[in-house]
Amino acid sequence: MTDDETPSVFTPRTLAERWECSERHVRNLIDKGELPVFRLGGKLLRIRRETVESYELGDRSPGLQE
Repeated sequence: MTDDETPSVFTPRTLAERWECSERHVRNLIDKGELPVFRLGGKLLRIRRETVESYELGDRSPGLQE
């Protein structure tokens, strides 16, 4: 996937598809504070592309949830 095709934000479901894992696993990472997210409309979870790419490169430092 090129940068032009990569979404700027992911949902837990689309990130699970990218990582070929369960959506529950992604949500567990979020719940443990290992994967920073922001909320859209106060409820919907979104993960920034930059956060995903940093995590994939091994930056596992806990982030702040916005």
